[in-house]
Amino acid sequence: MAKIAFAHSAGVAGDVVLVLPRTPREEIGRVHRLVTAARKALGATSIPFQIVEIDEAIRLATSGDPSRTLVIDLDLLHHEDIGLLESACGSSSQVIGYKLHQNPSRTTAAIFARGDSNAALAGTVVRRLTEAGVVDRTSFVYVTHAGESATVDDSVLEAYGKVKAELPQARLAIEQAEERVESAIEHCSLQYGLLVLGLPQHPGKHSVTKHLLAQVTAGVLRTTAVFVYARGAELEQLSAATNVIEPWILKNTFSQDEFADIDRLLQAKRDRHVSISLVLPALNEEKTVGQVIDAFKGPLMDERPLLDEIILIDSDSGDNTREIATARGIPVYVHQHVRPDLGTYAGKGEAMWKALFVAKGDILVFVDTDLSNPHQSFVTGLVGPLLLDERLSFIKGFYRRPVRVVNEFVEMGGGRVTELTARPLLNLWYPELGGLFQPLAGTIAARAGILRELHFMTGYGVEIGHVIEYVRKYGMEGLAQSELGEIIHRNQPLEALSKMSFQVLEAFFQLSHSLMTPGMADRMNGVLRQPFLSDTGFTLYQTRLGQETRPPVSSVPSLDPPTLAHQRRDTKKPT
Repeated sequence: MAKIAFAHSAGVAGDVVLVLPRTPREEIGRVHRLVTAARKALGATSIPFQIVEIDEAIRLATSGDPSRTLVIDLDLLHHEDIGLLESACGSSSQVIGYKLHQNPSRTTAAIFARGDSNAALAGTVVRRLTEAGVVDRTSFVYVTHAGESATVDDSVLEAYGKVKAELPQARLAIEQAEERVESAIEHCSLQYGLLVLGLPQHPGKHSVTKHLLAQVTAGVLRTTAVFVYARGAELEQLSAATNVIEPWILKNTFSQDEFADIDRLLQAKRDRHVSISLVLPALNEEKTVGQVIDAFKGPLMDERPLLDEIILIDSDSGDNTREIATARGIPVYVHQHVRPDLGTYAGKGEAMWKALFVAKGDILVFVDTDLSNPHQSFVTGLVGPLLLDERLSFIKGFYRRPVRVVNEFVEMGGGRVTELTARPLLNLWYPELGGLFQPLAGTIAARAGILRELHFMTGYGVEIGHVIEYVRKYGMEGLAQSELGEIIHRNQPLEALSKMSFQVLEAFFQLSHSLMTPGMADRMNGVLRQPFLSDTGFTLYQTRLGQETRPPVSSVPSLDPPTLAHQRRDTKKPT
């Protein structure tokens, strides 16, 4: 398969950008021959093209031009340059990376790409190669684990349909993986002369994609391999669906990698004369609270003063959570003892509301304490947009939840409560919020003045309540979201998620005044009944879950400083 024939086929989607590697002296001749052949072949066609060095390719990859297809010859790049693919996938460009292997004149192709746009681009590339006489048969391959059901779900059929639209003769094939998915794909290299794989926007560190890219660039995979990514087409589809969400996503969606330069953040903090507080809500988190504090206190407070304070808001833990925090020099507040004159309720939202009375920062960051993999970028990824863009005032974190789908661990949006409860509700009644990846994520940063103007539901309804009220008061422009990589929380059982959904629904209707006639919200039941069947018969569990709505802190009369001073509580547990 000739490189130029492939570039010619791939170029129909936009500009072809051939990337020159950082070339060792002994390879200059080979690279020069490729460039000369490319210039001659592409120049004879109507396809616009550029030949650039790696640094310029990265600039083009991140320029956000949806008409450009970045075509990368992996045979030229060195292993350390593979990050170019990730840079490209983070933009709105289409990306095609390939490494060709000497195959018979006509070969068979296997497409593993998932997602509508990736599948469509994969189908386009293979169709063009078929028309050029390079490919004679194509299979869309679905990989399952041995022993699992071979039932094909709707998402697979949708992707297959995109391929069939380009290649009507493509057939669906099912491969079973005895162990790892990547092993099954590597095995397919013995059956097919061309493998086409989709690139996720953010390939995980130990993902199938990372493994296969390493195998391909090292020459271990002895077949032609093509990687495709087509975010640009997805944005066009999004734009066709709504003219409101697309520009908001493009302008107000960030990644933690954009804020890795702490010196830049420190300078912005000094220029704007702001202080930052990190608030850590906790309830019986002795297993993880220490590592969470260590991940932020050392690099972001002791070594570099990005954070002005870290405080623990404890909900009267019965374990050693408070002692662990105190041993690390962290001020501890028990939310039940903060402003006791205002009463107290159970719930995460109540702890967050009480934190506003003791946190001193102009910017407040809330990060959960049940994290198994805390990293400083969870904080920098949240405060970075606020420090560098003055139009923003409320940042929602979102993160990847690794779920195995065919040939990749991919992020599936939010958790179960988000996908089954919050997202359908928001899309039905607040479609402008349909672009939020994880509207229920509790990892947030906001300007303190904004938070003090919002109501707080005392339970799990606090997050959905905030996004609804914020947009109603201030509009979408100041709301943003930042990708924080992979965050691993403690998983909750299904019956616990039912309770969470109950409170999310309650908050939604409590704060969506225009959806119900006056008085309807007051008639909502506050008790969840859950019947369970056991060997001894039925059991009916009843839990009172009704939440209170806390008023904006700005409307609450303040206490004298001597009274506030006694809100801190000794960290010893009662005997």
